Amino acid sequence: MHHAGGSAVSFLPMRSFLPDHWRLLALELPGRGAASAVPAPADVAETVSLLLPALIEQLAGPYALFGHSMGALIAYELARELERLGVPPVLLGVSASPAPHLRAVREELRDLRTREDLAGFLRDLGGTPPQAFEEPELMEYLTRVLRLDLDLLKNYTADPSGILGIPLAVYYGESDPLAGRDLVSPWSEYSSEPTRFHSWPGGHFYLFDRPREFGAQWARDVHAATRRAAGHPQARRGASCA
Repeated sequence: MHHAGGSAVSFLPMRSFLPDHWRLLALELPGRGAASAVPAPADVAETVSLLLPALIEQLAGPYALFGHSMGALIAYELARELERLGVPPVLLGVSASPAPHLRAVREELRDLRTREDLAGFLRDLGGTPPQAFEEPELMEYLTRVLRLDLDLLKNYTADPSGILGIPLAVYYGESDPLAGRDLVSPWSEYSSEPTRFHSWPGGHFYLFDRPREFGAQWARDVHAATRRAAGHPQARRGASCA
């Protein structure tokens, strides 16, 4: 799952560095890209209800879920529902995201109201090509999508009972102002299974600066989790999904 203001195409550079036999499913939220005409969901719960049926149809074997930033939170909530339905992933990977109950800390960093505020936030955070800020139509699109996603997140409240029974892999940039070590560490409280942490040089979009290295680490973590899940009756066999 992609970050706020982004889309599934963000992950395209990483595709070449993942195992050839994996079947990759990139989940795209409505309101952007090819789905720009589809109304955006109002909150995280509606987002999960929209994505869940289509995702379940694709599950034919062991799979993993991965989300970056906003996408990490949505992937976590998807994992909760999938586990409740008896088809849990073998691994949940969350990147550049505070633990769910600390999301409000991230929001307090910036009070974003106007298009100028949103554009400034994008500029400060990095990850947006400098030339994009010289294109008014592109900036209109990017700030509109970012506002939709921030509105989607604003009423989210973590459920203290939402403890997963699957391993977690937590990734973060060492210089990320939105999700540093102190904010990602409590993810370990959200699973009864082991949680592994991986840090990388860089900020909020560290993984897009090093797709080869990140892809290799994600592949290692998924393979380890798949081996760990082997023999569990709830593990479904035949495909991998990121």
